[in-house]
Amino acid sequence: MRNLIYFSISVLIFLIAGTDAVSQTVIRGKVLSADGKPIVKAEISTVIPGVQDIFADNRIRVDVAEDGAYQLHVDRPGIYNLAVRGVFHHTMNIPVLIYDQSTLEMNILMLPRYFNNGRHFENEDYLQWIRVLGNFNNFDFRTGEQFTLNSDGSISAMVPVTSDTMRIQVRGLNYGQGASAMPPADRYELRPDNSFVSVLYRNLPSDSLEIRYKPNETIPYRGVLPSDRNPNSLVIRGFLTFENDLERHWVEPITAMQAIPFRYKVLDNRFSEGITKEDQMTLQDREVRSFFDMDWNNSLEKISNALNISLLHEQQVNLLLLAYAGVVHRAAISRDHFKRVERDENIPKIEYKPVIIDRIFDEIEPGHTVWARNRLLPQFLLELQQFDDRRINYFTDLVLYHNNDALAANVSQAIVEATAQNYQSVEQLPVYQAILQRFGEGSVLRRAELVFEQQNRRE
Repeated sequence: MRNLIYFSISVLIFLIAGTDAVSQTVIRGKVLSADGKPIVKAEISTVIPGVQDIFADNRIRVDVAEDGAYQLHVDRPGIYNLAVRGVFHHTMNIPVLIYDQSTLEMNILMLPRYFNNGRHFENEDYLQWIRVLGNFNNFDFRTGEQFTLNSDGSISAMVPVTSDTMRIQVRGLNYGQGASAMPPADRYELRPDNSFVSVLYRNLPSDSLEIRYKPNETIPYRGVLPSDRNPNSLVIRGFLTFENDLERHWVEPITAMQAIPFRYKVLDNRFSEGITKEDQMTLQDREVRSFFDMDWNNSLEKISNALNISLLHEQQVNLLLLAYAGVVHRAAISRDHFKRVERDENIPKIEYKPVIIDRIFDEIEPGHTVWARNRLLPQFLLELQQFDDRRINYFTDLVLYHNNDALAANVSQAIVEATAQNYQSVEQLPVYQAILQRFGEGSVLRRAELVFEQQNRRE
């Protein structure tokens, strides 16, 4: 009950303003393979944000049409995490803030998974790890049918036909990315674990079924790999384009503020119908750099320039302000990494505009839902100004009013740890009363008392 009360308080203005302005938002566009071809089976699913009733059906799922078109209807403001799944393609997770838009037009270009091109197929020890599984063996890898090498370079396995509808997957062909469906199939389905399965029911043989894979032929989509891929690479999963370029700011800033960014890139609308293989490689090569090698100054400049666009929605401005802070945070993490690795204390700090950071505390409500996208960001912003009173008061309100318990708990502990030595007793801490009101006399309050004692013991 307490969580429901705080949820209602923290997002009341957000919800009322959004629902009064528009009863429904339509997210639409196309889901295509990166080269512009339709994907034989794809779907988009999401969870309705803020639904507290555990018995309510809070999931939305739509199938993508044969030509790639999709429409997703939502009637509640908040952040929708769109899970976009296409057979033989990387899954994309796209956060979208819905507030009062009537429509949002977004094309999604998915990169195909990369399947084995025949490397090591001549090695029997290697082949034993490539297996067929399905309803004939309850999808158990250990008892899956192993492949053997054929003279034409293909590999094949014989599967017993145990029912009039066979569901088949192959594991071990796409470099640790789980099980995959395998052509040909009468149709493709998603299993409960969100992996695709081939469904076969037409003209099935009576005893056994051959599953054959020929490198560079069987899978109808071709994945491309960047030339300088390394373990720290930020591997791109796909691309987004928007009919109206301003609409990118309902999506792109959310990923920028996060400690770990989502793996997609927003392109201009000329790529909306597909990207050549050469451009796919070039675009991925630009992003394949290590997280720690990113051009943070360029990212900050792009956000700063976007904030000057006069046609932005107020909520888009809020997202961009938090995105700016998120990039500063990630740049600080990168700098700390290089200080440790290179043992160089003279690595320069990131240059940013404090006035943009200050706008956050003037323009964004402490209960804004987007704060939950990076639970470490509030603590970073507190430390950035040595826990000044203005920010402590702001984030104390966040502890009280934000609907995310984990975020509120993290922020409360950070404030206690930083300010404990300024008070004689834990009860004197302003945030103490916020914790008590929010969480009651539970583990969060006991943790705050313990942190207070430890900090003052050090004194």
